[in-house]
Amino acid sequence: MVKRVLVTAAVVIGALGAAAGCSGPAPQSSSRASAEAEIPVVTASPTVSNLNKALLPLDQYVATADQMSDLQYASALLASDCMKRYGIAWDPGERPVLAWFRDRTNRLGFVDEVNAAKFGYHPDPATAGDGQNPDKKRGVQLTDEQARVLQGDGDGQKSNGDIPEGGCFGEGRRKIGWDPGDTMWVQMIWNDATQRSLADKRATELNARWSSCMAESGYRYDKFEDAQDDRRWWKQDDAPASRAEINTAVADVRCKKKINYVGALTAVLVAYQQQAVDKNAERLASVRGKTDEALKKAAAVLGGR
Repeated sequence: MVKRVLVTAAVVIGALGAAAGCSGPAPQSSSRASAEAEIPVVTASPTVSNLNKALLPLDQYVATADQMSDLQYASALLASDCMKRYGIAWDPGERPVLAWFRDRTNRLGFVDEVNAAKFGYHPDPATAGDGQNPDKKRGVQLTDEQARVLQGDGDGQKSNGDIPEGGCFGEGRRKIGWDPGDTMWVQMIWNDATQRSLADKRATELNARWSSCMAESGYRYDKFEDAQDDRRWWKQDDAPASRAEINTAVADVRCKKKINYVGALTAVLVAYQQQAVDKNAERLASVRGKTDEALKKAAAVLGGR
């Protein structure tokens, strides 16, 4: 029996991780460098209730959710054209919404009180997926061989001699000049700055203040993540949040607001991101320039459909 797999335009974002491994040097802040790096100075902590409202140093180098959607969908449409050359009808489905990419409310920790009051630490079922309506057209089932034509062999090599490197997806990306590895490289820098911020002594001090606040409300947790990771909440992933979970989540968020958690940690994150920008300025500017050119070509593809 021929095995079939479901492949849609959303596959593009999943391929970023694989592409990153062969896209030039890693950011200068490796694990050892992170430990030895100079701790940046923070002079003030803004009052920020949501990271979506903060302007961060790396924002100018990161494609927005709408831009990522354009890059992905234009690549997918071109991949569909490529598939036709091999006699394969492949529909990329709906344009990806990337709701998870768009919303960074909880990037520094759980702070969404509206969600907490309704669902505890569990996600809103309406937005728990990838932001797309599951009833919309999602692509077609492909055989393993057809999927290989679309995606390549996964090792960057050509398949059967005449299939483009990286499959038809690879061809589509190259036609608009988009290198997902560059996108992933910038994301790696972002993630590294975030992890360094969370490990910073100023985050540790915030943690202690939050723990004291929680204790005043009758909750005993040493670290931020302990409340969200409480095993009582995760015995059944699909079970609705209990009243105890909801009460804990609300207390958690309110304590974070009391200590200006998001504002204080955002100030630390800004400092680490600026440090990363200063160290990687030349390549970041180059990546942004290539992304802008790819977006122009993507717009031409999308405008002609």
